[in-house]
Formats: sequence, C-alpha cells, structure tokens
Amino acid sequence: MPELRPLWEVQLLDEQRRELEQKLREGQMSEELKALKNEIEEGRTVFNRLKEEYSLLKKKLKEKEFEASAAAEQAESLGQKLYGGVITNIKEISSSTKKLENLKSMIKKTEDEMLGIMERQDVLREKLEEMSALLNKKSEEFRRQHGSFLANQQKVRGLLAQIPLARQKLLEKIDAEVWHRYLEMKKKFSDPLARVEKGTCMGCRVGISFDALRRLKMGDGLIYCSNCGRMLFWER
Repeated sequence: MPELRPLWEVQLLDEQRRELEQKLREGQMSEELKALKNEIEEGRTVFNRLKEEYSLLKKKLKEKEFEASAAAEQAESLGQKLYGGVITNIKEISSSTKKLENLKSMIKKTEDEMLGIMERQDVLREKLEEMSALLNKKSEEFRRQHGSFLANQQKVRGLLAQIPLARQKLLEKIDAEVWHRYLEMKKKFSDPLARVEKGTCMGCRVGISFDALRRLKMGDGLIYCSNCGRMLFWER
C-alpha cells in the first residue's frame, strides 16, 4: 500500500494555507479595535469643536475687554469734564450726565458678559483637559492593540511563506499515481483524504466496514469510504 502520510500532511498544509489566506483577505481589525478607533475619531471631532469654541470665546473676550476699556476711558474723560468745571452749560451738563450714565451702564453690561465668557471658558477648559486625557489613554490602547494586530498579520505572512517549500518536500515522497487520483478527487472534495479514527471515516463521520478496516491495517492498496467515497488513511 502506498505511504499516505506525506499526502495527509500535504492536505493539512493546504487547509492551513487556505485558513491563513482567508485571514489576510479579511485583513480586518477586530470589532473591539474598530469600535475603539471610532470612539477616538468621534472624540477628536467633539474635542476639536470644543477647542474651536474656546478659541472663539478667547477672541470674543479680548473684544469685550477692548470695548470696556474704551468705554471706561470715555467715562473717565467725561467725568473729569463734568466734575472739573469744564462743562458749565446746563443743557450740556444734562446731556453729558446722561451719556456718562449710559457709558457706565454699558461698561457694567460688558463686564457681566466678560464674566459669562470667562465662566464658559473655565467649563470648556476643564472639559478639554478631561477629554484630552481620555483620548490619550484610548489612543495608547489603540496603538497597543493595533501593533498586536499588525504583528499577527506579519506572523500569518511568515507562516504562509514557509508552506511552499514544506509542501514541495512532501510531494517528492508521494506516489505519482496516488497524487493523480488525489487531484481528481479534489474536484469533488476539498479534503479527498480522510483519516480513520475508531473505525470511523472522519470525512463523513460514518463507520467503515470491518473488511475495509482489516484491509487498511494490512496495507492492502488504496481503500475508499463506501459512504462518501473519500480515500482512507489509517495511521499505524
């Protein structure tokens, strides 16, 4: 009976190659890794939006500070004129007094707005600091997991690269007629050679006859499963 062990190992190598190639074709990160990536991207979008809002508030605060400063200068100048005796006309005094009150009111309003802006800035600053720390933590975890993913992909490529040479060495040990028959059966089965374990064909999980098992153990030529038709392999 031809030695079928090398053929069995070739079949195992071909199965391994299919599995490895499937992993590379998928080339996908785990669902957990993809979810983490999406969380980071969404977090960065929110972070950038808040950061932009913070920058706009900073700009707006400077504008308000300029407005308040300009109004304060006007109020001081007008007050000096009113209370320094520069303005003596009653009508002009009344007009200037009203203008001074309006300026003070505007200054108060602007200062209140500035206070609101600064409070919002404080809230945003705290939120940005928290988000920055969380995003950094998630990014570090993503880098770690992604590094493992890439290393695993590289390992798969390395295993694939080893298969052709190992396969070729095994092919040299296989009888040409057996190999031809095996290739013909490959048109029907992805695994034409089935191991026999405890009197059962592991290809179709059906028990083989006593006579077939006896002939296998005696090495009496090629034996086929009467149920599925696969070539049977029994290892002594």
